[in-house]
Amino acid sequence: MIGIILGAPIGALLRFWMSKWNGHFPIATLLINLIGAFLIGIVSVHFKEWYLFLAIGILGSFTTFSTMNVEIVKLYHSNRRYCYYYFGLSYVLGPILCWIGTMF
Repeated sequence: MIGIILGAPIGALLRFWMSKWNGHFPIATLLINLIGAFLIGIVSVHFKEWYLFLAIGILGSFTTFSTMNVEIVKLYHSNRRYCYYYFGLSYVLGPILCWIGTMF
């Protein structure tokens, strides 16, 4: 539990810093979630003793499922093509990158 408590602020600050890159297309959130998925895959295999701190604490607060879905809804109403790209990239590449991370 302490690992989660110590790691969460680090991930949240990293996400806050990177989220400033968003424009018409939420590239920052996409990159945050894809990088996070890849790193969670690595951590789950190679850093099991640090899993709570790294995967749940830092990467759990770094990645954002709720923001991604709010952005998908907003894009659906403003630019459906971007919505479909964002949805596809997030929900297809995320699990693939996590899986690749487990083999890294």
